[in-house]
Parts: sequence; C-alpha cells; structure tokens
Amino acid sequence: MAQVWEATDEVLARRVAVKLLHTHLTTDAAFVERFRREAVAAARLSHPSIVSIYDTCSSDDSEAIVMELVQGVTLRQLLDERKWLEPEQAVSILAQVADALETAHRGGVVHRDVKPANILLSNDGRVLVADFGIAKAGADLTATNMTLGTAKYLAPEQVEGRSVDQRADVYALGVVLYETLCGRPPFTADTEAAVALARLHQEPMRPRNVRAGVSKALEDVVLRAMARDPADRYATAAELRAAMLAAERGGATTGAITFTPATPGDATIATPVATVDHTPPGSSPPTFVRTERGWLVPAIVIVIVAAALIIAGVLVAGGGSLPHLGGSSSNSSSAANGATVANIQAAAFDPLGDGDENNDEAHAAVDGDPSTTWQTQGYDDSAIKLKSGVGLVITLPSQVALSTLKINSPTHDWSVQIYVADSRKDDPTAWGNPVATKAGIAPGTTSFDLQGTKGGAVLIWITNVGTDADDTGRFHARIAEVTVDQK
Repeated sequence: MAQVWEATDEVLARRVAVKLLHTHLTTDAAFVERFRREAVAAARLSHPSIVSIYDTCSSDDSEAIVMELVQGVTLRQLLDERKWLEPEQAVSILAQVADALETAHRGGVVHRDVKPANILLSNDGRVLVADFGIAKAGADLTATNMTLGTAKYLAPEQVEGRSVDQRADVYALGVVLYETLCGRPPFTADTEAAVALARLHQEPMRPRNVRAGVSKALEDVVLRAMARDPADRYATAAELRAAMLAAERGGATTGAITFTPATPGDATIATPVATVDHTPPGSSPPTFVRTERGWLVPAIVIVIVAAALIIAGVLVAGGGSLPHLGGSSSNSSSAANGATVANIQAAAFDPLGDGDENNDEAHAAVDGDPSTTWQTQGYDDSAIKLKSGVGLVITLPSQVALSTLKINSPTHDWSVQIYVADSRKDDPTAWGNPVATKAGIAPGTTSFDLQGTKGGAVLIWITNVGTDADDTGRFHARIAEVTVDQK
C-alpha cells in the first residue's frame, strides 16, 4: 500500500520516516481516506510503544505521513531469522505490545492489523506498534464492514465480516504469541482465503505439542486469547498482558527449572523439574506418558528401594565392600572419573551482535578466583530482545566425555542454555541442540548435567541476563567461575 523512506526534517534537524502512498493508489478515494485515517488515529495516541506521528503531506499526486524513525528490526524479521523465541523473550516483547494496544483501545481505536511486521524492535530496546492504517476509530466510514487485515492474524469475526472491537486485537496478539513461541502460525493453507477460513472450522494444535519448553500456564493464555467466540477471550489487552506476565512469572518462581529430558538426578537442581513434551509438530501427544505415569513412578521407586536393599545385603555378607567380579582394576582411572578438567579457556561469544561482549574479561570466569567476574554488556531489558542470546565458550584441551558443568554466578533470575560440541563453532546453529536449559537461576553455584556428551567445547548461551541493573538502569549477567567435570 505504501513505501517508507528515511528522510531529514530540515526544520528540526532530525531524521524521520516518511510513509508515501503508492502513486497508483492516490487516485483511489477509499485508499486515500484509509491512509489519512492512519495519521488521525495514531496522532491521537500517546504511548512509549506507539510510533509517533509528526505531520502529514498532501498534494494532487502524493499522500505522505511523517513519523518517528525507528532504528531496528521488525518482529517479522526477527522470527524469519530465529524462527521462534524463548517464552520469556516472547512475553517481554508482546506484553509491551499489549500495553500499547490497551492505550489505543481506551482512546477508541482498534488496530485490526496486529502482526509481527507491525511490531518494531528498536536498537535502544523499545518495542513499538506501527501502522494504524486500517484502524477503526469510531464509526466505520463505509456502510458495510470491510474485511481488512492480514489473513494469518484475522479474528473469526473479521473473517465473517461482523463488527469488531478490541477483542479482535486480543485474538491477533494471541496468534502472534503462538507463532513467536512455536515458530509457525496456528493455521496454514495454500491460499490466504483458506488460512482465514481455517479458524472458523479448526482448532489450532496446542503449543506444547508443537514445541517443547512452553509452560502449561502460557499455553492456556495463548488458547484463551485465540478463542473463536470473542466472549471467551480476554476482554481487554490489559487482561491479556497481565495473564502473560503471570504465566511467565509462574514458570520462574519455583526455582531453577531444567527442561532437559529425564536423566539421573542432580542434587543441586531445585524441584520441581518441568516435564517437556517432545512431540514433533503434526503428531499426537504420547498417551503413554499421560496414562501410565500414575503407576510408572511408584513402580520405579519400588525397584530402586529393592536394589538398595540387595546391595546392602551384599555389603554385609561381603565384609563391607562390593564383591570383586574379576578383571583388572586401576586406581588412576578411577580417580579420573569425575575429575575437573584442567587448563580450560574462556572466550566471549556474541555472533549476533558486535562480536565483543567484554571478551577481554572472559578469562576471569576460569581463573579459579570467584572474586573476579566476566559480565555481559548492558541491556535495556532482562530479556535480550534483538538477538536470541549472548554467551561464553569454554574450550577444553581435548575431547572428553563430560558429566557436569558448574557455574558460579552472583546474578539473580538469569536463564541459560548449555551446548556441547567437538570444537568452538562461530555459527550459533552449528552447536546443535542444548543438552541442558535452566531459567530463573538464583545466585550461587548451579550444576548442569551434560549427560556424558563427548566434546571439546561448551557454550554457555545466556537468553536472559537477569534482574540485576547497574547505576544506569542497564542489566548484566555475571559469571564468577566455571568448572567442567569429565565423566
């Protein structure tokens, strides 16, 4: 519909964005009216997360809106690059969008085209909502209620041509949240019309069946926001925002949670341990886990107790030691098992940013002195919005089977993923899948089970820098000491 150009306001000596309606549309009175309505609707709104409108320009062959220039990327661009975001990142971004929409709704404006392309992520850490070009301000301009918006994010009442209110934006934001968490929209089809109609007759696959790591509470928020009947949704964007934040806080307030598959327990991991649904997209959830778990856990406990009693009996009968079953023994090899790997090195890892991330301080994380720390650069928000994370690469002298990674950190409520590879990888995607993930980590020493994975490098990938802010209000994650134990 329009092109956006970067320009200079010569009167106020500032850089601005100019949205210029395509020339072939300037002769269409309906499009011109819709275009002008964007300026009127958005100019009435004042909120840090709504793009400011400065001026309008109109002539015989051109229509333009002069607005705030936002340096950064759209959520659409970020999702195209990253595919999906961690739940805490998604909630951090979309809670700000919900806050902006609430302000618009209270001003009588319904956006009607909420989508990732209209959510801007600025370089200074702000999240802004743009393009109120089809916003409904007061009464409709036409006798019939036109179906406007983008097919993937249309509410059912928009598809059916019924009147809409703020709950249409709640639905669209629910779809954006679904896509941001799952890496794909809830409905897909060969044509936009088929995509739009799908929501009238189909239920979306539950987010936890699409991607592991989404909490049940956050899944419930998504599905309620996307309810087919507007009466079943959150009544306001403010209610949706509060529900998102509550669901995300609920996932972190019970202590450090691991999202890795069940493995032998680590005594340092706080309970409860989250159960991850690893069902591939398009598959049915594993019914065994849901139907047999009730008797399976007690059975395992009984087996463990029985095994302990047997071992105790053997120890008593054998004079207090395990029986020798033959073969050679080696004290040196026994000592090697579980030994801390020596001569490890650390380097900052910021492939998605400026490549620095205080690399000159990285050695402090492996110098054996907990009083020295490496810290990330400062961020405007705990959730790192413009990239999926930053990290620290620990390089080992050789490839060995690894049992445990221990990180001593003074940081509150930070989140991290742990990867193991044969050597350092400059491409983040080359590290494969994480072997461990924890969120809401408390200060102190935290252990990560590396599951015997063989490797020569470990990536500590920080996805949330925690809640510790410096004097300027910027957030840093700090690591005092890292040790790696071999299996």
